[in-house]
Formats: sequence, structure tokens, C-alpha cells
Amino acid sequence: MLLKNIAGKNYFIALLILLGITIILVISTFIITAFYPEALGKNPYTYEISNVCHFEPWAFESNDLEVYFPDGGIIVTIKETEYKRGVLLLGEEKVYQNQGQQDNNSLGGLFMVIDDNLFETIRGDNIFVPVEEQETLEEVYDIVEKQEGIPSIWEEQIPLSFHEQEGLVYYYFITEDGEPLMPPSTNTSLSTLVASFSIYIILFLILLLLITIFSPEHRYSRYWIHLGSTDPGIYNLSLVLVLAGMYYISETVPILYGLEGSYSTLGYLAALFMLVLFSRLKVIDYLDLGLRRETISSGYPTGIFISLVMLISIRGIPAGFDLGGEFSLLHLPLTFLLIGLPHEMIWRGYIQNILTRKFGPNLGFIGMITLAALVHFAIISSTQQWMLAYPYTYLELAVLVPGTAAILGYLYLRTENILSCALLHSLLIFLPGIILF
Repeated sequence: MLLKNIAGKNYFIALLILLGITIILVISTFIITAFYPEALGKNPYTYEISNVCHFEPWAFESNDLEVYFPDGGIIVTIKETEYKRGVLLLGEEKVYQNQGQQDNNSLGGLFMVIDDNLFETIRGDNIFVPVEEQETLEEVYDIVEKQEGIPSIWEEQIPLSFHEQEGLVYYYFITEDGEPLMPPSTNTSLSTLVASFSIYIILFLILLLLITIFSPEHRYSRYWIHLGSTDPGIYNLSLVLVLAGMYYISETVPILYGLEGSYSTLGYLAALFMLVLFSRLKVIDYLDLGLRRETISSGYPTGIFISLVMLISIRGIPAGFDLGGEFSLLHLPLTFLLIGLPHEMIWRGYIQNILTRKFGPNLGFIGMITLAALVHFAIISSTQQWMLAYPYTYLELAVLVPGTAAILGYLYLRTENILSCALLHSLLIFLPGIILF
């Protein structure tokens, strides 16, 4: 329908127009990344201890932070590159932040990621002596294990980490027991944040255009048209909110109780069982969950292509693969069966279907995206509330999550096949774990 609106019945002209728009958007992303190379983000850091040293009494300041260790302490370098380092400072300290003194009785140290040049400046002539006491080293290792480091976002798809290049990039205090005191303070420029938002919005627009280009002669099936003319009724609509609530519980309970993430699958299966039971009891009608014989062969090449474009756009050209044995080979089908398929049957196969029946394909599509973003916001608020103080969390909430939902929902609209959506969803989880960049 979109192509007909653009160019009547001339699909060739319509494709040229869509390709032209896509090229313009691609050029726009290159321009943004040329001025803001950090806008796309990086792989999440792994923090490994490189050295542990004693230091003499030390005082330094940066921006609004003043720190004084009157009796010295221990410095742990747990990440070091050519440009910056992650540093953990342990000891009795006096801290002044925003011209006010912190409650020093509860502080046991400071974690910071700092520009290498600034670190050397504030270090001055302070002498670092390696720690040799095994008991002290073990205590330090235990404290390092508790640290959050620079947060990563979009964990369920392609994890991303963002940071600035200069100054005191990021820091937070820790308790005497080594527990992080959140939220952290971060040095984030508004221009870089806007660039990140812009480039990911453009990326999702490109992906939506590519799905359209891959299905130029798309027509809704007679079944879909008939379904759209039927009112879902109060029970079907009520179950949309019930399913969203069950999804929220499935995602939060494993995190709050320290369970494996795979336990969330039990919630998905319980939701699907409830739908099937209600369908058998005639409480709800037209339960197909996106699985229909006439559309079951549609959309797989598009799903594979979109997943590769998304991954390469964010991470760059792959340098290799790390399959890592039998488990990795089985990981994709397991991800498909336990995460991708049940997730898509709930969100696209039922929620989007019902909202489409009630409000039409466009409003139903938007409603599904909005609900997905709100549920994700609720999950973060319940499990990692401190992340709401980290500015890039809102990139995840406002762009990455709804953008991914839009890609999956639009692919479902174009294919009416939930299996293609489940394949795309599974690849976005599986591929980042095996591709080396």
C-alpha cells in the first residue's frame, strides 16, 4: 500500500524513490559519525585487574569533585587503554562534591573511568608501591567483582557502552563493604547524546525502508482483512494488558531473585498456555498467534538480511567467528524456541493482532510499540532504577526498544508470519555472541 501511495502502480519508480531515500539516510549516518565517532557506542567493557598498589596521602579535584585521602590507600587499575583507564581507589577519604561534603562515614572508596592525561596530571608525584600481601589482594579482588563499571544498555539485543573521551568520564562512590553507591556521575555532552539518538533513529528508518523494498508487492491476505473487520471484544483486549503484565513479571523475577535469565521462558510458556486454554474455552476467538499455513514460508531472507544489516551498522565488518563448541551451535535453535518464538507469539502474534483488530493496522502497530516501551521502562525501574540516572538509558527506552519492536512488528505486517519475526529476534541475540569485531 505504501508503494502505491508513492507511485501508483509503477513499482519500479516507487523502488527507486525508496532507494533514494535510503541512500540519503545512509549518507546522513556517515556524516554524524564523522563528527561524533562515539555516537554508535562500543562493546561493553570487561574489567580485568592490571595492577594493585599502595599510594601515599593524595588529594585531587576534577570538575565538581574534590577527593582527599589523608592516610593514603590502595589504587587498583582494572582497565587501561591508550586513552583512558578504570581506577578503583580504596581507603578512608574525604569527598566534596558540588561544593558540599559527602557522608564520609559510609564511604570506602571511589570508582572512576578517567582520561589518561588527566589521571597523570592529578597523580602528580604520588608514588605507587605494588601490594604484595595475599590477604589484601584477595579482599581487593572481591571488591572489584562487585563493581558495575560503565553501564551497558540494550543487553537483550546488541549490548552497547557509551562514554566520552576526555576528562573524568564516569565515577561513583563505594561503601566500606565495596558495594557501589548508585546512581553514578557521568560526563556526557548533550551534542554527543543527540548524535546517538539521531543516528539510531535514522538506522531504524533505514531498516523499515529495507523491509518495504524487500516486499514491494505486499498485499494483506483475505484472512487478515477479515480479521481486521472483527471486533476483538473486551476479553481479548483485557488479555493484552494481562500478557504485558506477565511479560513484566517474567523478566523482573529472575533478576530480582538472582535466577538464570532462562527462567523468563517459564513466564512466556505460562502466557501461551493461558491463551490456548482460553481459546479452547471459547473465551477468546481467532487465536492463531501468527502461525498460519498459507504464510509460513514468508519473510525469512528479509529477517536474516535485516539482522545482518543492523549488526554490521552498529559493530562494523566482522573480523571472524567464535562458535565455541557444541553449545554455541545449539544456541541459535534454543534461542529461537525458548526466547524468540514465544516472545514473538505474545507480542506480535497476539498483542499486535488484537490491537490491529481494534484500532486498525497503523494504530495497532503504534500501540504495540508504545506498550513494549512502557513495559521495558517498568522493568528497568524495578530492577535497575539507578540506570534511569544514566542518560543513555533513555536511548534504550525511547529509541532502541521501540525501534526493535517497530522492525519486528513491521516485518510481521509484511509477512503475516511469526516465524520470520522469531528468526530475526533470535539472530539479534545470537549473532553478537559469535561474531568477532
